[in-house]
Amino acid sequence: MFEMKEMYKRFDAVVALNNASLKAYPGEIRALLGSNGSGKSTMIKILAGVYGPDYGEISVDGKIVSIGSGTDSRQHGIATAFQELSLIPTMSVLDNLMLGSEPKGKFGMVDRAEARRQVQALLDRFGIDCDMDAYIQTLMPSTQTMLEVAKAVSQKPQLLLLDEVTAPLYHDEIQVLFKIIRELKADGISIIYVTHRMNEIFELCDQVTIMRGGETVKEAPTSEIDLDEIVYHMTGQYPEAHAQKENVGDSGEPTGREVLLDVQNLAIFPSVWDVNMKVYKGEIIGIAGLQGQGQPEFIRSLLGAAQITGGSVQFDGKKLDFKSPVDAVNGGVGFVSGDRKREAVFPVRSISENISAGKIASGQLSAYMTGKFIKDFSSAAVEKYNIKIGRLENPASSLSGGNQQKLVIARWIAMNPMLLLLDDPTKGVDVHSRREIHKILQECAAGGMTVIISSSEYEELFGIADRIYVFFEGRVSDMLAGERKTDELLVAAMMGMTGQNKKGEAM
Repeated sequence: MFEMKEMYKRFDAVVALNNASLKAYPGEIRALLGSNGSGKSTMIKILAGVYGPDYGEISVDGKIVSIGSGTDSRQHGIATAFQELSLIPTMSVLDNLMLGSEPKGKFGMVDRAEARRQVQALLDRFGIDCDMDAYIQTLMPSTQTMLEVAKAVSQKPQLLLLDEVTAPLYHDEIQVLFKIIRELKADGISIIYVTHRMNEIFELCDQVTIMRGGETVKEAPTSEIDLDEIVYHMTGQYPEAHAQKENVGDSGEPTGREVLLDVQNLAIFPSVWDVNMKVYKGEIIGIAGLQGQGQPEFIRSLLGAAQITGGSVQFDGKKLDFKSPVDAVNGGVGFVSGDRKREAVFPVRSISENISAGKIASGQLSAYMTGKFIKDFSSAAVEKYNIKIGRLENPASSLSGGNQQKLVIARWIAMNPMLLLLDDPTKGVDVHSRREIHKILQECAAGGMTVIISSSEYEELFGIADRIYVFFEGRVSDMLAGERKTDELLVAAMMGMTGQNKKGEAM
């Protein structure tokens, strides 16, 4: 058994851990839950040897141990798959997976043939389709994450730490990962599983440990706790019941509203074919589907970042003809990416600069943007959207993931776009921040803004979207609204089995 007791950790004035505790038994999958900033990642990093505690006790099978480095962690049978990947981007898949555990041949030289055999076996087990000689930085984020987990599993640990590993993954990859996790559990491996996806807890985990404000506030078997209780222990409040959205017509489309976006036979070579949809003003539209079915390309085509090769799009009564995202922004379109690092946040710039970046970039009042204007503008956004910050002058990287995402959304809402596009915006965001983001989007829609949100987490779409368009092989296989928004119909549509098409052929 692995156990952490009376853990304390402070970063300058910030108390990250305050008498926190955690247990992991052999053959057990334990969910470690908490809002962003609750201390769960600090607990993981202490076990991984990234941080040392200011005070506390770590024991393995009843024996107190000291973990001061990654090497110590591995020697005690602990392996970690980090949310912030530990892979080296400029090295190959082969070299990353074998780093530190290279098989040796004659004269102590690395046995490259054996290394390739071992790596191929890992790739096959995890269903990863990539060239082992490819550089990590050239691969999709979801592939990189699967490789991060494969590397941890290859160390044959007794305790496996999984920190938000499903955040960038799609449904099919998650199912492969869950199968492997269950196999490890059957072999007696202890697994600590950090996630913000509540459905995964009940599907996968045996026990839950919940943290809030650096403290461990609840431990319970998964079978004896429900979602409302989890939210309560994470936030100190029970979730509010959200009112039902207004009724829609028999077709699932809203009645009495103007069309903002009319998509006809849209094609984006080579990934999207013959997409048709109408989106109305003040509506929240969900985009669902398995990985690689054309959803990101569709979202980015509306932003002018992917070339439309066929069909037509009418936006606010006119032909959509954006040549670049700059044209789209000036034309009334906003975009929020779930990949905060690469497409959303300027980490070393201040919080106020990040919030006001949209207005500055668009040239709106740029000549008159004094320091006072930017400060007042940013302060208003921070207060309105409940962004937890230290000071406006602090870098955006000082914020938790959920607050960074609220910052990005605040930036775009301040631009008052007619259409706000979101591509997996709550990926890696805790459940409380996610609810706040949903509330913001619902308020925007109530005010007349149109929202299109693509998500790899389908329960999110069930909760926020008026209608859900499901993509399969680059086409819309079904549109779900009202009573048709069910798990069964969604899964069928994701597999292409809708209407008369019961065998899964492409529509």
